[in-house]
This record gives sequence, C-alpha cells and structure tokens, in this order.
Amino acid sequence: MCKASRGNPRDAFFISQNYKNNHQNLITMQVAIQGVKGAFHEVAARNYFGNDIEILPMLHFSDLAESVQNGDCDYGIMAVENTISGTIHANLNLIREHKLVVCGEEYLRIRQNLVAKKGTKIEDLNEVHSHYMAINQTRKFFKQHPNVHLVDSIDTALSMKEIAENNLDKRGAIGSLLAAEHYDLEVLAESIETNKKNYTRFLILRNKETWNKNDSNKASMALVLDNHLGSLAEILSIIASHNIDLSKIESVPLVGEPWHYQFYLDVLFDDKSKYHNMITEISSKLDRIDILGEYTNGNQSYSKIHHHDN
Repeated sequence: MCKASRGNPRDAFFISQNYKNNHQNLITMQVAIQGVKGAFHEVAARNYFGNDIEILPMLHFSDLAESVQNGDCDYGIMAVENTISGTIHANLNLIREHKLVVCGEEYLRIRQNLVAKKGTKIEDLNEVHSHYMAINQTRKFFKQHPNVHLVDSIDTALSMKEIAENNLDKRGAIGSLLAAEHYDLEVLAESIETNKKNYTRFLILRNKETWNKNDSNKASMALVLDNHLGSLAEILSIIASHNIDLSKIESVPLVGEPWHYQFYLDVLFDDKSKYHNMITEISSKLDRIDILGEYTNGNQSYSKIHHHDN
C-alpha cells in the first residue's frame, strides 16, 4: 500500500537511504489536488498524509489526472463519491483512462462554513459565492437570511480567495475552515450544512505501483462484460463463492457503444489468495478487466472518520 501508517504517514515516502544518510533532510512530498489552496481536497490530503506535504493545486480534475500520470507530483487525491450527490463517474473514468493506480482512500466529513472579510457581519452581505454543491447543502441556513443572493462559482476555496484578493466587503463565501485561515477571513457561522452526515470519499493516486501491498484488503476495478444473458449475475455469483464482499457496484455507459456498460466495483477481502483466485476466474468471463488498485480499506465508521476541516 502507499502509506505506512496514520501515526507516521511519511514513512513510506522517504527518499533513498543514501540521500537521507548524507543530507538528513527529506524532500517534501508533492500532492496534487483539484481546486485552490484550502479546498476540501487539501483538507483530505492533509488528513491522509499529514501536514508535511506540498500541495499542488489543479484547476480541473483532468489536470490532476495528467499531473499524476506524467509524474509531475508524487501523489494525487481525487473525490469519487459523496453521500448526498453520489458517485462522480467522470472521475472514475479519468482514473481508468489515465491508467492511474489507486493506493489508498480517505473519508472526510464535509462541514460548510460561512466566511467573509474580517469585521463583516452576516447582515452586511449582499452575495454569498460558492460551488453549487456547497450552496445546495446550505440553503436551509440561508432561508434565515433572505436578502443574501446565492451565486454559483467553480470552487469553494476560490470564492474565498477572490474575497481576500479583491478586498470585497459585501460578499461572503462557503467552504472549509482551512481556506478561511489560509485567506485570513472571518468565520461568520460554522457548520451551516443542512445534512450533518455529509461525507466525501477521496482516492489516493499514483502513476505506478511502488509500494508493498501485502496488507491490502480492498480493491477497485472496472469490468466490461461479454454481452450474453445472465453475464452480470454469473460474475456476482463467482465473487460471492470466493467469500469476497462486494461493497460497491456502479454501471457507466460505454462511450461510443450505445446501451453497453462498464461496471465499477469495490471489493473487500480477508484472504489474498481467495481474492486472486476470484480475479482469475472472472477474468476468463469478461471482455475486459482493469484493476484500478489494491489498498487498505479506509475507516468508514462515522464515529472514527476524520471530522476535521481545519
């Protein structure tokens, strides 16, 4: 897997032993995110890797995927699923198309916060800008402030950056506490999201397998079935026969092949040999199988997921 432990997450990323012996300093690990600094992608990255990393902001998810593929960063982190809005199929497609390797996952509780220029009060605001999903998640709060106009933007943290850079005193933004701190803005109201069980799943990405997978117990894969009656049922039956837990399955249309689909699967396993035997058996019955990655299952317990957003 790609990280050693949460207690000391840098252990798996040290540079060569000779360099360490001679220089005593570590090269800072670079992690690509979508969005500007302070975005929830950065919050998730720091929860996973720790704070001793360099964040490389990317405007689009496609830019992030290309950065990882080209080796311009050590790792990337990409949102793929949210408990409210569902799976981000386009991002799963990017991972497969760029042949990226999934080597871990992080689950983050999304807490939305209203921020503005220091000294501003809520009643001073004319507009609040944020990503449309953040706005949708906080509409109940703003019903108490009907004079505030909600404006969609491309990124939560970018909305805060614009306030700071342009000294805007009538505009607010919604996003993470990390972004508020980074852009030196005042928090007017914390945790204004309507649904308090709003979680996002992020995948940790590399462009090659360079870690020890001995303790992996989860795998993500993409399957294309041959087109015959009962083919999906047959695959699911084989998975179950090997005592493999199918934790997720999603169908996505195949571009250029109307009414044909590929399936994204996540499986959990306790026995690696049973997992490998299952892969061997289903591979012979598929048109294509892409193993996106084998890694350690992230902790999905609501009581133990990282609740930090600062």
